[in-house]
Amino acid sequence: MSFMKKRSRPAAVAPPTGFSLVDSATTITGDLESAASLRIDGRVDGSVRRADVVVLGAGATMTGDIHAREVVIGGTLNGTVHASERVELQATAIVTGDLVTQSVLVQEGGVVNGRVLMRPPESPVPASGARAAAGVSSHDSHASPAATPARR
Repeated sequence: MSFMKKRSRPAAVAPPTGFSLVDSATTITGDLESAASLRIDGRVDGSVRRADVVVLGAGATMTGDIHAREVVIGGTLNGTVHASERVELQATAIVTGDLVTQSVLVQEGGVVNGRVLMRPPESPVPASGARAAAGVSSHDSHASPAATPARR
């Protein structure tokens, strides 16, 4: 009987494994890099050059930039956040610097002293053959509204 057969489920893409912690009693001077998640509860004087998810805890302080897929801030950051997907500022967050991301959540009480630069999700770039079939020349130069500076 076919209703008794197990259905095969498609294999899910496994998230990066591993988790690194900078404890509240720890100070790091220098840049950090991780393929997985990173939680900072202490002090970092340097940048996070690459990570999947970065969590800057409520009592943490950091001077430097963060480059990650997702960033959650509850502490104090002096630097720019470059998140490919999402930034969340908790009520205790104080950021002095810019946020560059697709999606931002600022809880009541969260502070940003800088610019919030939003960009749409990246779409795949068509192959040159698909561009030619669509009648688009590689010499066409149309600036997107996001790339055009605002005039005041």
